Formats: sequence, structure tokens, C-alpha cells
Amino acid sequence: MYFKRLLLILFVFFTAIDANAHNGFFVRFSIGPGFYTERSSLNESGFATPAKNHALGWGFHEKYAFQISDFGGLIKNQVGEFNYINLDALGLGFTYRMPLNTSVTLSGAQGNVTFARDWWEITDDGKETGYAINLSLDKEWLLAKRWGAGIGSHGFLFKTTDVDYEFIQFGINGTITFYFTPVR
Repeated sequence: MYFKRLLLILFVFFTAIDANAHNGFFVRFSIGPGFYTERSSLNESGFATPAKNHALGWGFHEKYAFQISDFGGLIKNQVGEFNYINLDALGLGFTYRMPLNTSVTLSGAQGNVTFARDWWEITDDGKETGYAINLSLDKEWLLAKRWGAGIGSHGFLFKTTDVDYEFIQFGINGTITFYFTPVR
């Protein structure tokens, strides 16, 4: 297993040497279906619809970007008196751009797990906080000087601090990106 990981890391590193990125501010909206599993208190799994992985960032040095990451998912699942579980995280991320307009992003965030009766309801009594970590891989096609569309995959972990909840979610997202500085 260690040897396979090492080969993957070397492959990514050597293929990324000639990468070029988009410098300046960008905003990316990313939404799609996801699959979750909760491995502690609830011990359940199912679909998260929708799953999100949004970003507001700054690209620099042709290969890198820092971003504010907003990721999570909405789960329709009965837990006691609640009908929905909302996973939401806001934090910072770092993106490394590879050839062929692909990128890998790692984000760390403050995460919230909120239980609600209706999906639009925001409740404080069913809210748990903790940390969240997100890893995503995206492929983008440029549509115009400032617009890109793509597809991405992500996986993230939510772990609460007070109550023992640990959510793991994987998703496939469609992305739309707007670049404040023209790409071409």
C-alpha cells in the first residue's frame, strides 16, 4: 500500500511540473450528489442531495491558489424528531494546479452538523460543531476568457467535538468558475 501511494505522489509531482494556472481572484460554484456514512453514534449511510464544494480564491505563481472553502451536504434522514441532517463547513484551502486544467485541493474547516425538521430550517438546539477536512480533484474546461465549467470529485470528514458524530462523504460535482482576471 505504501509503495502505491508513493508512486501516485511521484506521478502527480512530475506531471505537474509544466502546469499553468489562472492568476487572480476566482469564484467556483460546485454542486452534485454525494454518498455519506456516519461511523459513530448514528451508524447509518445513504445519499446526500445536494453535496456542495464552493470556493472563493486567489490563484498565484501559475500553479497555486489559496481559497475560502465552503463544503458539505444535505441528508434526508430521520434522527429522533428531526428529518434532515445538514453538514456544513467553512474554512481555508490550498489548490495545486496540474496539467490539462486539473487540480487537487486540500481544505481544513470549522464544521457544523445541524439537525432540522425542514431542510430550510435553521435550529440551534440540534447543532453540533467540530472540524472538517476536504480533499477534492477537479477537471475544468474553459468556456470563455473568464468562465470555466468542469466536473470534480471530493471526499470529506466531519467530526464533532461534544457529541460523537463522524460523517464521511464522497461526491461528484459539476462546477462553474468565474475568473475576475481573463484567463486567455
